Amino acid sequence: MPKDARPGPPCQPELPLDPTARPKPAAAASEPRVVLTEPRVVLAEPVDLIPNILPFGSVSLLSGAAGLGKTALLATIAKAFRDGAPIFGHQPNPVSEIAIINADRGWARGGRVWFERAGFPDIKCYSMPDDPTFDPRCLRKKFERTARLGEFIDKLKLPRRALLFVDPMGLFLGGNLLDYDTCAVACHEIRVLIRERQLTLMATAHSGKLKADKKDRYARPQDQILGSSALLGFTDTQMVLASPDETGEPYYTFMWLSHLAPPETFLLTRNAEGIFEQVPDQEAGSPARVLALFPADGAEVTLAELAALAEALPLTLKTVQRALTALIADCQVQKVRRGVYRRLVVSLH
Repeated sequence: MPKDARPGPPCQPELPLDPTARPKPAAAASEPRVVLTEPRVVLAEPVDLIPNILPFGSVSLLSGAAGLGKTALLATIAKAFRDGAPIFGHQPNPVSEIAIINADRGWARGGRVWFERAGFPDIKCYSMPDDPTFDPRCLRKKFERTARLGEFIDKLKLPRRALLFVDPMGLFLGGNLLDYDTCAVACHEIRVLIRERQLTLMATAHSGKLKADKKDRYARPQDQILGSSALLGFTDTQMVLASPDETGEPYYTFMWLSHLAPPETFLLTRNAEGIFEQVPDQEAGSPARVLALFPADGAEVTLAELAALAEALPLTLKTVQRALTALIADCQVQKVRRGVYRRLVVSLH
């Protein structure tokens, strides 16, 4: 050993990266490996917010053209939830709180106006454009946008079983609405955010423009939602709002399409302040309209055929069924067998 060399510390075994970690005993060679899969979070009792229409923990979309009035309709629905009032004939279950994330324009001269007109001015709100601490440049990292949505949700500090609106959702769907894989993954990520916090999400989405050629339009209203078909498959309920210009009807048309219930269509009008209201006595005259769908010669027709014809009026399946009950009671229609009916033809001889 050189003269100026000093003996070093005794050699010690290499420490694990985590000083608190303890070595685990090796499993016996014959011991089977068991992988346990546990949920991310233990959910509260899954009571639907609207039975079979707005499931607890769901992610649903309300689509419509830009400027059509989606925010105004959201305000009306939010107030009905707050007051426990029926929503298009369906009684909602109570929610712990209602809040909205505003992600397009400023809140004061945007969404807040519609919530004030609807009678819900004090809804809890986080407005991204009005947050001085938010740097919009972070949105350029499009694959991190769902994480930004999670941060906005946490700013609201919502209790479990709260109802959250996002207006609009497109900003948080992965950055490319036309890419199926991107939208599907983003929907899954958003669903995890919602279920971990035990919330229910309803968001607005834009719809594509109608083509001038009526023969080259979307086969179904939900297909008009702007973006990939993944938005249909990976969300729970799609809601479609259409203007009279789009449908040719004298009223606005609202439809919801749940994976758990038959679709329903409602006719709406707007009052002097622009708030949506359901057309009163929407089913008035529906028996006569359904009767007109029957063959005049008394030929048999199925309920499915009647429903398909009535959809263009538009009349819902439930309306058709109620009209049939009235027509049978008036001896104008006969039920031949289950699901098959015929018009009773009165002979003049």
